[in-house]
Amino acid sequence: MPIRLDERLTRIATLVDYGRVADVGCDHGKLGYYLIGTDRASSVIATDISEGSLKKARELAYDNGVASLMQTRLGDGLVPVADGEVDTVVIAGLGGDVISGILAHAREDKKHFAHFVLSPNTHPEKVRRELLSWSHKIVYDDIVECGGKHYTVIKTQEGEESLDELQILFGAFYASSENFARLAKQELEYKSELLKKHWDKELESRVELLKAALANVRG
Repeated sequence: MPIRLDERLTRIATLVDYGRVADVGCDHGKLGYYLIGTDRASSVIATDISEGSLKKARELAYDNGVASLMQTRLGDGLVPVADGEVDTVVIAGLGGDVISGILAHAREDKKHFAHFVLSPNTHPEKVRRELLSWSHKIVYDDIVECGGKHYTVIKTQEGEESLDELQILFGAFYASSENFARLAKQELEYKSELLKKHWDKELESRVELLKAALANVRG
């Protein structure tokens, strides 16, 4: 059965190289099934804290003949996945607080993985800060539009990383991202107008950060 993914999950799928994949917070298992069906993964461990979601993921895998390649495991974050058991860890659809917490817990447990593909719903800066504590380098960091909303998608590989504060806040490659430039200009215009009507320290700080970032945008 063919599976159609939304724009965000499609972008995530294109960033997964062939190998063993953990889909953390797999929901109904559609991404894992798609990765196997398109030969982007040799096997998938689909994890979730919801037994109901895992049941649907198991049924999807069984009904489409890939149950031997797509395991389901009940548990929180990366707890059900052993050190080095997969090549790529995918975590999408959770807040940046939650994703950074999952990564921190795995790091404290001394787990190692070759790649992360991460898409926080909120606070991507918290995810980037946590990644600085890993021996991982960000190789992709951009914004995708899906359902009228905008989401960050980040991919890493093993290596050393150094980010300045603007890169942590806006993305490792914000200075060359057309998506960032467009959205940052819109946000700056909107918040500058708000600031004219009512001064607010936090709002003023955000406006200044946007100006500083846009000053570095190329082209």
